[in-house]
Amino acid sequence: MSKNIISGQYNGHDFVEIGGIKWSTCNVGADKSTDAGLYFQWGDRKGYTADEVGKVKRFNSQHYKHHNNKRYTKYNEFDSKQVLDLCDDAAFAYMGHGWRMPTTEEYAALGNAVNMAWTKNYHRSGVAGIVLTDITDKSKELFFPAVGICCDGGVYGVDSYGGYWSDSLSSGDAPYGRSLFFSSDVVHWQSSYFRSNGFPVRGILSI
Repeated sequence: MSKNIISGQYNGHDFVEIGGIKWSTCNVGADKSTDAGLYFQWGDRKGYTADEVGKVKRFNSQHYKHHNNKRYTKYNEFDSKQVLDLCDDAAFAYMGHGWRMPTTEEYAALGNAVNMAWTKNYHRSGVAGIVLTDITDKSKELFFPAVGICCDGGVYGVDSYGGYWSDSLSSGDAPYGRSLFFSSDVVHWQSSYFRSNGFPVRGILSI
C-alpha cells in the first residue's frame, strides 16, 4: 500500500488518515461508524455484543483471560510487559493483517490533530458520541460513538460516555489498561481503567 493514500479500504475495512495515522472508520465488529461493535476486556481477543454482556460474558476479574487465583498471569510484574503482544490484539484478531490496536501515544496524537465536538445525533442516526475533524482537512472525519462501558453484568453509559482500549498497560500498575475516555463534557486521551472492564476497540492500519 502506498504511504501517501489518506483514505481507502484494506482487508475490507475503511480507513481515513488523520495526523499521519490511518484509523478505521468503524469499531471492531461493527458494520457502520454508529454501531457499537464488540466489547473486549483489555488483552482478550474475544469480543461480545451488548446483548451477550451479562448473559454470555461477565466483565470482571473472575472472568478475565489473564487473571487466575487473585493474580494476573500475563502483563504483570514478572514479565514486565507494557504493550499487548499481537496474539492478544483484538483489532488484529478480527480485522487481519496490517491492523492493530492503537497505542496510548497514538490516541494522544489523534487528539492533537483534530477539532472535537460532541453530538447527540450523529448524521441523524440518533447515536451520540464525539466527532473528530482533521484540523488541516475538514473533509476527513472520524466518529466515536458513546457506547458506554461494560462492568460485570451490564453495559452502562450508552449515549452518555464511552471508553476505547489502547494496546498499552498503565505503567507500573498491572490492573489498569490505558484508554480513550470521553463524555459530553470532557475527552481524556490517556485514561486508565480496570482491564477486566469491557470497552470497544478501534483499529489502526500500520502498513
